[in-house]
Formats: sequence, structure tokens, C-alpha cells
Amino acid sequence: MVLKPTVARYALTDRGQRPLLTEALPLAERVHRALVELSDGSAVFTGCDKLHRPLQGHRHAHILCESNPGSDSEGRGEITEISIYVPMGFGSGEQNALQRLKEIYDDHGGILDLLYLGSGSLADYCRTGGSPLFTRSKCWVSHTPFLPTRHPKATRAGVPKLDSNGRQIGSPEHDILRLLELAGFPEVVAIEPVSSRLLGGRAVPWQEFIRRRATDERRPAANGAGYGFRIEFAEAVQGPVAVGYGGHFGMGGFEGKSNTQIYEKYKNIQ
Repeated sequence: MVLKPTVARYALTDRGQRPLLTEALPLAERVHRALVELSDGSAVFTGCDKLHRPLQGHRHAHILCESNPGSDSEGRGEITEISIYVPMGFGSGEQNALQRLKEIYDDHGGILDLLYLGSGSLADYCRTGGSPLFTRSKCWVSHTPFLPTRHPKATRAGVPKLDSNGRQIGSPEHDILRLLELAGFPEVVAIEPVSSRLLGGRAVPWQEFIRRRATDERRPAANGAGYGFRIEFAEAVQGPVAVGYGGHFGMGGFEGKSNTQIYEKYKNIQ
């Protein structure tokens, strides 16, 4: 039995100005629309069956943008690569669509050229070490803002409702732990807030990211605010890790890091 590839990768070329990682959500939406069209509406990309019912289990496409310029001091925080991760795998029709995707148009007629790098398994991309989103690690740090799906709970008197660990039910921290558990990840043994991430040598707060899909009538909870975290699982997990509102469009994404990398990269942006 030949296993289907589950990851496809693109590089953004230097023609024109590449968008910043803060614009990952609208770029992922444009990539999504293009792949739906090129695949003639494949469920792998639409996330719906032939009767337009949503697929269960989040096994359809996740479109993940990355900014990997080589060092924190280089570039402006541009998007350098785009990965399409599909747990259910790409069939021949979807692979054909991926290979035909060569450019993306924005709403103003601008063109962004894509270079198809190929496809493979998670194990392939974990071994190459080319992407921090596809590594295997116990420690993970927010790559894009986590957008909660629930609102914090309180009594009529305004007193926060707490869970057995003393966290407010429905708070961003409580919600991300709930979603990670639902997604099948192991227990989180440590979690800390992170107020921003480094892009182009600058600490960029999560509120500078575009955080709502243009084509989605739903809104993220917590007034659409974005949040970041450092998390440590009880055991190493295989990326990608992406949960919350917009998780299939690159929001709520994490980078796998060693403890040393986490300290050095984020010690100055508490």
C-alpha cells in the first residue's frame, strides 16, 4: 500500500514585495480559494463532502505560512514559505492541483509567485529540519496568534468561574488547553503567556496580525484579540500544532523549540 503524501511546500519568489507574516490569514484564504478552484472543489481543500456537510476530525487542508529569513535580524518578517498540511492525504487530483498552483492574486491585481517545492510525509519534513512547524518537540512557542473560540465565564455578580486548576473557564489559556486536548495532544505540563513574537528584529504584538477571515461571518471570541503562549507537553509531539479560530488558515500556530532556543529568542519580549 502506497501512503498518500500529507505535506506540500511552496517558496515565495522575490518578484514584488512579499507579504508580512502579519498578513498570513488573508494570504492563506487566497491560497485556499485557488486550490479549491484548481481541484474542482475537492473535499481535501473545501473541508466539506458532496452534500456540503463539514468533514469531521479536522483532516482536511491546513494552510500554514512561515517566515524563515535565516536570522531574527534579517528581512522585515516576510512570509517565505507556505505549507499545505492534509492529514487525510493528497490524492492524484489534489497533487495535480498543487503542482498547477504557481501564482496568487490579491484584491488589487497584484501577483505573488509561488515555487512548488514538492510533497511528502510528515516524517520527511521532520527529518529535513527545514521547518520549525514540522519538527518534533516537547516545547512549542506561538508562531501566529491564538484566537479563542469561547468567551470567559463569570457569575451574574461578575466573579470568574474557575476550573479545578484555578483557571477561568473560557479564558484564552483555558480554551487553548481544551482545544489541544480535543485535538489529541498529550497533557500540557507548563504554559506561559507570550505578548509578541520577533519579526525582522522587532517584537510584533499579536494585535498587529490580521485576525479575522474576510469570507467568514463568524467572529473569533474575546473581541477578536490574539494571544501567544509557550507550552510544554508531557512528551514530544509531532508538528504541526495549530488550534483555535482560523486554525486551518494558519492562526493559532506554534513553532517547536528546545528550552534553550525558547529562552534566547523570547527572553526580551515578555
